[in-house]
Amino acid sequence: HFAADIFVIDAIKRAAYRLSDKLIVEIAPVTDGVDCVLRATTAKQTLSSLEIEFRNHVLDYDLRARIAKETEPLRNLVLSLAFSKTGLQG
Repeated sequence: HFAADIFVIDAIKRAAYRLSDKLIVEIAPVTDGVDCVLRATTAKQTLSSLEIEFRNHVLDYDLRARIAKETEPLRNLVLSLAFSKTGLQG
């Protein structure tokens, strides 16, 4: 289970896609978050180790999304400053 106030569903989807060669992930939105049912595609790894890997990827993608959102104004400022000195603007 992933709490809605902690994780965004996009991070869960990205993690599911990232591990799609190892896991089948059924994503089910519920009232307070998202439930995931995991099934291994092969017997090479245990389901518990795959769950740990999946949760780590969810956390990684969620943090990347939050950092991107928080730093967007600064990135835009840096880009606008960089392009303002190129003479490309009309």
